[in-house]
Amino acid sequence: MKKVIIHLVVIGIVVLGCKGKSNQSAKDNKIDTSHFFQIDVIFQKDLKEIDATPYFIYKIKKIDGRKDSSAINTAILKQMAQQFFRPDISSNDLKPKYKESIFEDKTTGSITINYTTLDKELEVQTVDIIMKKDGETVKNIFIRKFFRYGTDSSAIEQLSWKPGERFQVVRSVQKKDKTETNYQTLVVWNEKIKEN
Repeated sequence: MKKVIIHLVVIGIVVLGCKGKSNQSAKDNKIDTSHFFQIDVIFQKDLKEIDATPYFIYKIKKIDGRKDSSAINTAILKQMAQQFFRPDISSNDLKPKYKESIFEDKTTGSITINYTTLDKELEVQTVDIIMKKDGETVKNIFIRKFFRYGTDSSAIEQLSWKPGERFQVVRSVQKKDKTETNYQTLVVWNEKIKEN
């Protein structure tokens, strides 16, 4: 009788041990089925429209308050727009390092989808997609990037894209001696901007 009880206990332990392993294995092999908002679709849509429409495209550049404006062509605009596409935080390598949150701002009647990382060494620190209350129309996209250049300087970039109208990059470079240089580039294809 004792042998039967011992055998049952051993079998129970083995079954529970295997079950634990299979649960752990299933957890380890879990596939991430969540989907990040594909901001590149918005950018591509605008670039296709720019290709198809004879917009007057211009760029306003400011460096520490000194301003310069000039007309640019579609090819230059597309080249400048590439900084919005890279790096892609929805890629398999980067996606696990970002947390998604969604909240509604009742005062502005908009919904914000936010992606944030706690890794201060990653280039893209945050992405904010501001949408109308309908949950379909994108009003603005904001991307905050961080760059470190060795031990002597770093830069923060604030990128913004207003669908169907313009994009802007504000770059602040800070050196080890605390001197700072600010760059601002605005590219407009479908809106009149008052130059201050």
